[in-house]
Amino acid sequence: MKPIQIKVKHVVRLVIILFIAVIIWFAGVPSFRHQKFVPMPQNEIQKIYKKIKDGNGKLYQSEGSLRFKNRQFYLDGKPFRIFSGAFHYFRVLPQYWNETFLKMKASGLNTVETYVAWNFHEEIKGSFNFVGNKGLLNVREFIETAKSHGLFVILRPGPYICAEWEFGGLPSWLLRDTEMKVRSNYEGYLSGVDTYFAHLIPHIQHLQMMKKHGVVEMFFTSDPQIKSWKNGLYPIAYEALPTVNFKHLDEGGQELVDFIEGLELKEILTKLLDSGASINFYMFRGGTNFGFMNGAKIYHKHGYKPVVTSYDYMAPLSEAGDTTEKYQVIRELLMKYQENVRHFHGATLKEIPENKEKAAYGTFPINTYLSFEDLLSESEKIESKMILTMEHLTLYHGSGQNYGYILYRKILPKTKTINIKGIMQDRMQVFWNGKEIAAFDWTENLYQIHLDLMTDINIDEKENKLDLLVENLGRVNVRPLNEQFKGIMGEVFTDGSKEELKDWVIYPLDFRSQFLNSVWIHSHYKQLPNFDPSPALYSAEFDIEGTPKDTYLSMEGWTKGIVFINSFNLGRYWKHGPQQRLYVPGSILQNKKANTIRIFEQKKAGKEVVFYNSPTPY
Repeated sequence: MKPIQIKVKHVVRLVIILFIAVIIWFAGVPSFRHQKFVPMPQNEIQKIYKKIKDGNGKLYQSEGSLRFKNRQFYLDGKPFRIFSGAFHYFRVLPQYWNETFLKMKASGLNTVETYVAWNFHEEIKGSFNFVGNKGLLNVREFIETAKSHGLFVILRPGPYICAEWEFGGLPSWLLRDTEMKVRSNYEGYLSGVDTYFAHLIPHIQHLQMMKKHGVVEMFFTSDPQIKSWKNGLYPIAYEALPTVNFKHLDEGGQELVDFIEGLELKEILTKLLDSGASINFYMFRGGTNFGFMNGAKIYHKHGYKPVVTSYDYMAPLSEAGDTTEKYQVIRELLMKYQENVRHFHGATLKEIPENKEKAAYGTFPINTYLSFEDLLSESEKIESKMILTMEHLTLYHGSGQNYGYILYRKILPKTKTINIKGIMQDRMQVFWNGKEIAAFDWTENLYQIHLDLMTDINIDEKENKLDLLVENLGRVNVRPLNEQFKGIMGEVFTDGSKEELKDWVIYPLDFRSQFLNSVWIHSHYKQLPNFDPSPALYSAEFDIEGTPKDTYLSMEGWTKGIVFINSFNLGRYWKHGPQQRLYVPGSILQNKKANTIRIFEQKKAGKEVVFYNSPTPY
């Protein structure tokens, strides 16, 4: 039986699990989530079936531990049904993996499915990390932990993953190549992918259930337009399990379709289970887009939209891992089919682990702040003839700047008008002698400022400081991908001159660990003045008693920025919402010494922060 994936948010989607071949089934499905899917013509369907037939006219049949025959999976020669749920290791801290696996097993699942985010592991070109960031990068430990709970793993390493994740999982340094065409046969792209797989595979190769030929001979990608690979990787038609997306359970449908939750979820799931289908729920456990990894989407009618920090996804297990009503509905149905569900060891748990208690730690005042100029003093300082995008800065051995903010500074004489021609991505604040005089975002295409019409700014005859602060709100995770440059792509002109301004000083404010550590212990933190000094880095400390618990940080009263607690980047906030409270895992808090919070506020700061025991009320 071809496995059908059910996506759970406001909707449930039927999607076939792609490329299953080992305990780790390498897969990657093209994302059609945000675009209308056109049904495939019947003649194209026949071509696909022809390609996956052998010389005797028989459909391809895998020869590994996992096989399929007559619409049925077999594992080690025995009938096997996949009851799987998506749970991304890079969105949930390791301290919560065990609890989540227990709840997944208690629901009746026997498999966990996860992507691998290439850009999370190779942020700097050629520098790989599979253990850091408080354990969020340890994909091998994630797989081994799942195995210890008797769960199989479907691993989807991309290289492109979509997943409402920054740049669809691709590293932004790919864009330094001016000819780059990601998700294609372009040599520069394939070379990067080869290197990525060459480092990833040794970490997970020994975890395969079957190693008849070795993982090197497997082909895995979410991009069907890629025709070939180096290093002896075989074409997909010969080494992977061919799959098709279905609108209905009847043979031959290809259209993806949305289904709502509630009673309809129960009805559809019942029908699927009765049919003998294998299933994957996307997502089964929500999570968090910590740091700058939220990414963005392109909508047909509304264009660019950055994704929020929360990845709760209205999943059966919430952002904090709590069971929901949806979880109970799914568990009730899956429990009826446990006779033919296999695990590595043991059976489905009879008891559901309890949800963890959340804490409302209360209100804490902001005590001190670090000025924007002091913040800049700890940043790299790049002198450039021309304006450059983040990706083209000479940083990190040729990798450029991936995330955060970028400041363009120019000293000017007395000026009347400023014109920025080109494209600004994604949000820009304009400062004149330290005072904000304008703000633009991606919804606008005319960036013109008339200084001579402003009566409340200081204009010196000889020397004025123009600052253009641009925030990278997230690269899109679907098309168009090759144009995802961040910063200013264009030129700046003054007073009607046809000559663009040159000789800029550029500050990359990426809040990477080295920069963050230096501003964390900076000696110039001051008491709050009687005016709002934003943009600035604000600071507060708070103590907690007993074992730290999960909590939710309210940013009501603040405008826009990012939050760090004990040097851990929780993510973004914005008064426009919809998210007003950030999930704070108890595992990043400490009870034996003070906890420190730092908030980079871009416009107008609040006077305090408040911790609640529940997420944003919608």
